[in-house]
Amino acid sequence: MPDFEDLVQKDEGMSLDGGRPVIDGDVLLPLSLDVEDLAREPTVRLTYDFHCHEGWTRPGIVWEGVPVASLLARARPRATGRSVTVHAGTYTIVLSREQAAAPGVLLALRQDGAPLEPQHGAPFRLVGPPEWDCYSSVKWVERLEITHEPADASGPAIALARLNRTP
Repeated sequence: MPDFEDLVQKDEGMSLDGGRPVIDGDVLLPLSLDVEDLAREPTVRLTYDFHCHEGWTRPGIVWEGVPVASLLARARPRATGRSVTVHAGTYTIVLSREQAAAPGVLLALRQDGAPLEPQHGAPFRLVGPPEWDCYSSVKWVERLEITHEPADASGPAIALARLNRTP
């Protein structure tokens, strides 16, 4: 079975050795976190099926991580910060603040009971509910940028181009 996760490759210059995801932009308290910081946060465990645009599904993936809502609350977004751009190198997706803070949206550290592996997005992967497009499950997250207006998202075009499709 082809694996969409292997098709979305990391950008040159991205580190897989324990970077520090940043939460910044239109916030009162910008954050720079590492694996140890996130490991001290309350975590949740969720089980989701992963549906790929190629037509396959991997059922029952168990994700463990920190709810994005709790991280946003720590950073204290200003009322004007209505969008969240998730960065992994040049790969970006854009969520409304409500989408990013919804129950079931995690910055995952573990998959199926084990620490995330690099090919699955270690050290930090954005995970959302199964109804999200597969390319919204961003691997190698480096930054959550809170903005007043939605930025342009490169992720859908990059992911679908690798599948020879257009957004």
